[in-house]
Amino acid sequence: DALTATEITALYNSGSGLDATSNSGNYTSSSNLKGYWRFNEGTGTSVADASSNSNTGTISGATWSTDSPIVGGTKVDYASGTGTSTLTFNYTVASGHTSSDLDYSSTSALTLNSGTIKDASGNVATLTLASPGASGSLGGNKAIVIDGNAPTVTSVISPNDDGYYTAGDQLSFYVFFSEDMTVTGTPQLTLETGSTDGIADYSGKLNGSTLIFNYTVASGHISSDLDYASTTALALNGGTIKDSNANAAILTLPTPGSSGSLGSGKNIIIDGVIPTVSGVTSTTADGTYKVGDVIAVTVAWSEAVTVVGTFGAKIKLETGTTDRYAYYYDGSGTDVLTFQYFGGTPDLDNNNLGIAVGDTTADLDYTSTSALELNGGTIKDASGNNAILTLPSPGESGSLGANKAIVIDGNVPTVSSVTSTKTDRGYTVGATIPITITFNQTVTVTGTPQLTLETGTTDAVVDYASGTGTAILTFNYVVAVGHNSGDLDYTSTSALALNSGTIKDASGNAATLTLPTPGATNSLGANKAL
Repeated sequence: DALTATEITALYNSGSGLDATSNSGNYTSSSNLKGYWRFNEGTGTSVADASSNSNTGTISGATWSTDSPIVGGTKVDYASGTGTSTLTFNYTVASGHTSSDLDYSSTSALTLNSGTIKDASGNVATLTLASPGASGSLGGNKAIVIDGNAPTVTSVISPNDDGYYTAGDQLSFYVFFSEDMTVTGTPQLTLETGSTDGIADYSGKLNGSTLIFNYTVASGHISSDLDYASTTALALNGGTIKDSNANAAILTLPTPGSSGSLGSGKNIIIDGVIPTVSGVTSTTADGTYKVGDVIAVTVAWSEAVTVVGTFGAKIKLETGTTDRYAYYYDGSGTDVLTFQYFGGTPDLDNNNLGIAVGDTTADLDYTSTSALELNGGTIKDASGNNAILTLPSPGESGSLGANKAIVIDGNVPTVSSVTSTKTDRGYTVGATIPITITFNQTVTVTGTPQLTLETGTTDAVVDYASGTGTAILTFNYVVAVGHNSGDLDYTSTSALALNSGTIKDASGNAATLTLPTPGATNSLGANKAL
């Protein structure tokens, strides 16, 4: 049967072992003895069995030494004192050494180790020491506590919940030691967070043996299961971590991913990679676009993003005197968002959708790198990182202007003046009077637009005659029976009508047909006296 701890202690007898063949004190198992070797031969390779069982042993791989064996203690060498009555032995505390009250192992703990201790007459000294703990012993004279057990890390964990953490979020980590610790300075814990490792700084203690380290997720940090960088990731950083007896802690951490490690105990995902704009373009073909045309502007991102909010984001476009906005329309949950050009405030009925009157640009682009704005909404990635909204510089690579050639022509043709090539005077039945209408730009005419003149009881309706492809359209009026006017003019500001035809500029903008008020500046009546 196996010996009990009490029996082993009794046999050891503070270094002066008992005879195992006889019961003594707490040792009561002599009848079960199978073998008992004293190792007192000093030579040869055989050791005799001191029991009655004749189990002679053979020594293999070892040799005899004249040194006294160290049983349950540490050998300390003589250092100085010869020629005096006091000899000094220097002891260096080694890792693992412990004693609540330091003493030698037994009364025979002092050995010659092939040396000599004699008086001046050559008498060999008696080496018997006072019984350990008794009067005159080291333990009796001093109260020296030996603590050679350096503190060790037992585990690392985080009090934060499992899940995603993004740039700016703060996490805490608890590093558990085997005993209470005292800390100076700011030790650090290095985290594995992608191309740039994160640093968690010591911030205090949860309790005597648990240290707290705080970490803030930085832009670019990423980890699918956060852990520290290695078993040596805990560093003093100029500080100290010691126990109450000033033993410096062993800073070795559990292997990342293994039991006791941060990664094993938690499932913390770090996503400090913030979405950025990679380019801006349009699905609308290159070309010239007129009032009412809808332009799609697409923004590509470095990763999929989610938009919250109706018209939750907008892009300010450079469109002449009045800058317009393209408002978010589609693409949430992907890496490409689509925005639509509005000539005014957007609504769900698409009022103001498209190019507005007066909008112009020779190559559509946004106004600046900060033209993309939130409009009461958010743009975030799946982890919740707010997107960086900076756009490529207008006109530079990746910009809308560099990627597309879209011309905006919201300059609608308008009437500048109405006159006639005829000389001021009176005209009678059958006379042809050319009436010319000048626009602010070249127009193209289809069909036969008409101009209604104020000619008394019956108004004259005059058909378009010529001028398409120029800025001046001619309408030829032939004086008819019954027509009369003291100063020929058209009937009203709306006297010019399309009559199922069209009057448009080169971009396709339909002309505004409003004429100067009859008799007012630039009207036919003001310009001529016919």
